[in-house]
Amino acid sequence: MRWIDPNTRAALTGSRTTDRLIVFAWYGGRLVWPDPLPITSWSLSWDEGRQIQSLNLSMADVDASRMPWLLEDPLGVAGTRLQCMYQVGGAGSVSIGEYRVTGNAPTEKWRSYVIDHRGHVNPGSPIPKGKRQVMVSSGASLNLSAEDLAVDASIYKLLAPESPQGGAPTILSEIRRLMDGIAPVVAVAGVVDRAVNKSLIFEGDRLNAVQDLCKRIGCNYRMNGDAQLEVYPLVKHGEVRVLRGGDDGMLVDVQRGQKLDGLYNMFIADGTATIGGQDVPIRGIATIDSGALKFGGAHGRYPKFYESTMLNTQQQCDEYAREMRDTQLAGLTQDLDIICLPDPSIQVGDWVQVATYLVGQQEMYLIGRVTKMDLKSSGSSVAAMTLTVTCSYTEAQRAFRGVVRG
Repeated sequence: MRWIDPNTRAALTGSRTTDRLIVFAWYGGRLVWPDPLPITSWSLSWDEGRQIQSLNLSMADVDASRMPWLLEDPLGVAGTRLQCMYQVGGAGSVSIGEYRVTGNAPTEKWRSYVIDHRGHVNPGSPIPKGKRQVMVSSGASLNLSAEDLAVDASIYKLLAPESPQGGAPTILSEIRRLMDGIAPVVAVAGVVDRAVNKSLIFEGDRLNAVQDLCKRIGCNYRMNGDAQLEVYPLVKHGEVRVLRGGDDGMLVDVQRGQKLDGLYNMFIADGTATIGGQDVPIRGIATIDSGALKFGGAHGRYPKFYESTMLNTQQQCDEYAREMRDTQLAGLTQDLDIICLPDPSIQVGDWVQVATYLVGQQEMYLIGRVTKMDLKSSGSSVAAMTLTVTCSYTEAQRAFRGVVRG
């Protein structure tokens, strides 16, 4: 969760028609202009399933002086960074982070005027002597696309295969080494570091290596408001933000949905054993035997197949089939699509408690992890924020126990 002062947090539930995004441009460690960019519209998008997060904005520039031509121009793509802060109307601001400009699309308009210019001639032109044609800017606009600083790790490929360095390397020390010179690395409370195998080999994509290391300790990463790569655990950690309706709440709407696709209840692992000098096919089978997905129950029969030459015994096939089943059950989730008042302190990976309402004026709370988030402008102010909160299906079942639903 991004840092927010108590006064600004208290203002989040009030009327905030003057909320806005403030963006400064930096190049080579130098502030390009003393004033914020003249933004007319903007959108920020985060998705835990993406390695790199995005910012898009449009700006107006009446004299076209800020329109980029060269790569090294202030809003060019050769290293310009955008420092973003969310201003909460009537209170303070929250640092969103830094983004690198990755694309620009300027549009310019020019007007032609003929002016007096004593002694000027215009050979081959209908413009008479003593006159001169000049072009004057009548306004310009610029669309910028930018990505968080994880993009620098993505484009800085590993120049050769690498292995963990140092006498006793750990997951976090290796992430810091891979990100050296790109972004500082911090770990939030709840991250448990451990030693990393020195025989591990990283090749090609630096960001893939960072993500793989995070997964090895049950974590993911995000770029925080201080332009740091922040490692966070996927299990519940830290402060849990409460989203509820009412006059003192922030929740506007909660939607949900279900899909049949992928709800397997039979898991089949096929391998090959060598018996008497001959290759013989072997198969392990595991099924879900209770609950809504019970094999042969109302859900029917929905098999998932896996085949590998690495499965060489009946025991291996049986164990892998059971592992597939257990992974399926542990990974069942309920996604909530939420519309709420803008809260720039929330980040992807944070845990929130969402109030849902049932018949009979009942209120029920579900806890889940924010996996998607969108924040954007609406005219001169800010639109409602949208979140996807992923809740454990097992926890949802527990919450519904004892609840009367009509």
